[in-house]
Amino acid sequence: MFSGFLVAFFLFAPTKMIGQNTQSNINITQEVADLVDRKVEINKEVFASQYYAIQLYYGNYTAAQNILNAFKASFPDWETELSFETPNYKVRVGRFKNLIVANQKLEEIRKTYPSAFLLEPNNL
Repeated sequence: MFSGFLVAFFLFAPTKMIGQNTQSNINITQEVADLVDRKVEINKEVFASQYYAIQLYYGNYTAAQNILNAFKASFPDWETELSFETPNYKVRVGRFKNLIVANQKLEEIRKTYPSAFLLEPNNL
């Protein structure tokens, strides 16, 4: 009987309920607005500099140069990089923003370079 009373109460209660206002006004100073704008620019720079790459080789210069040249001949449109990290040279290819695309390209490359592996943005 009590539950029937609750149901009747909610059915016939006034339909307008008092709740929170969905609008809010935020006043910020120009300094805060400038800081927010600067943070947006920094985030864009960080995003632009982070990408996935595929490493083909890590070792001596002669072998690295040979692998780089062979890769360029097989994949002429790909971005390639030969870099030095004491005491070895690294051959890396690609700058992929999307992990799925990077993995697809890795599978394509592994047909020719089975030891190739994907480098995450923090490991570049």
